[in-house]
Amino acid sequence: MKYTKGASYERISKADEGDEDGVIRQGEDTAELAERRGIPLQGRRFRDNDKSATHGKHRPQYELLMAAVQRGEVDVIIVYMLGRLWRNRRERAEGIEILRKHEVSVLCVKGPELDLTTAAGRLLAGLLGEVDTFEVEQMSEREQREMRQRVERGLPPSGPRCFGYTADGAELVEDEAAEVKDCFHALLAGATLSGMAADLNERGILNRNGKPWSHNAIRGVLLNERYAGLRQYRGELYPGKWPVIVDEATWRAAKHVLEDKRRATSPGPGRRWLLSGIARCGVCDDGTTVTSGSRGLTAPLYRCRKTKHLARGTEPIDLTVEEYVIRRLSRPDAVDLLVDETAPGTGELWAKAVALRSRIRSLTDAFADDDDGDAAEFKAATRRIKARLADVEAQMACLQRSRILVDIVTAEDRAQAWEDLMLDRQRAVVATLATVTLLPGRPGRAPFDPRSVRIEPLQGLG
Repeated sequence: MKYTKGASYERISKADEGDEDGVIRQGEDTAELAERRGIPLQGRRFRDNDKSATHGKHRPQYELLMAAVQRGEVDVIIVYMLGRLWRNRRERAEGIEILRKHEVSVLCVKGPELDLTTAAGRLLAGLLGEVDTFEVEQMSEREQREMRQRVERGLPPSGPRCFGYTADGAELVEDEAAEVKDCFHALLAGATLSGMAADLNERGILNRNGKPWSHNAIRGVLLNERYAGLRQYRGELYPGKWPVIVDEATWRAAKHVLEDKRRATSPGPGRRWLLSGIARCGVCDDGTTVTSGSRGLTAPLYRCRKTKHLARGTEPIDLTVEEYVIRRLSRPDAVDLLVDETAPGTGELWAKAVALRSRIRSLTDAFADDDDGDAAEFKAATRRIKARLADVEAQMACLQRSRILVDIVTAEDRAQAWEDLMLDRQRAVVATLATVTLLPGRPGRAPFDPRSVRIEPLQGLG
């Protein structure tokens, strides 16, 4: 058959970063076949590098090729072998139908010439395609069985190196592992993801790819169960036999913090001032918090988030709050704010909370499916469970408080310990100890009045 509007298509499923040798070799072979058959390509060459065709994912160049076919610009597609064009049953069926409709054939370097305008050509394309799909599925089954075996044996996952571990995942990279552990502890002590990323970047510590850390990269580390010696497989967690960096209770605590819907998730710019978003406006007196900013070239100000009726210089206010914090945590009874986290029961609290939440969901589902369910009984039952959950969460909050305060309370020089904390850790300490309300200052150039900063200890922390 004589073709006058040829196109070539090359594809490799997996290629090392920047490596195009595989598709280049395919391109050389398809071009040679086109030349031998006298088929003009005239720039109609399409190439998807590092793109799998197994799961029907987006292949930009394949889509452009199909668009050219539908515009009538192609009468034959030259490929190295049919599997480069299709691996997915649905995509293959759709592709064959498009080529049949527009009278386009497929010519393979390693394989037959397929005239898809004929029933025999479509049958052969379907049979060859099923062989390709069978090979892919069989390989997938082998890989899944191998993965399950690795999971059952407690072996570390394969794939890209995990920060903190060697390439095989069997041993720790000690300096990286220490940074991972510090990140877990910092999160539970009130640090922000952006703050942790900034700290690592300032110290020149790069991620596993040799690149700076980001908010989302830190989040991914802290949600990774691998650091607690666990591995997820088909929705279940299995114990591993590699060295752990944090215990399971710590990982679950971090996961709980990060998945709390009340937690702000925007990676936005980090806070620059101690009380922005924490202190309340005393004029509104309705819980509205203050934000920070500056007026021209003047010193930064705390402003009411709603209106312009409050604008206070940050420095004297911050100093007043810092003095309160250091004074409160220097008292002999400051140790009463802490809880011994090594005592039995820390992990049980998290397990109880998970179980109680699951019971509430199950109870709700059962009531929704029961047309004769008694609403009063349902409400009473959920109220009792929620009361128990509130008690468990209160105990967990006490554990969280100890993580936030322990670095200062146990320090010999508590003022220095406060200064050594990163800003987001300092903010967490303030929010844990007290409610800060800013009142209007004295007019004009009157000296700062500490009484315009109302500091009220949270319940039980006075």
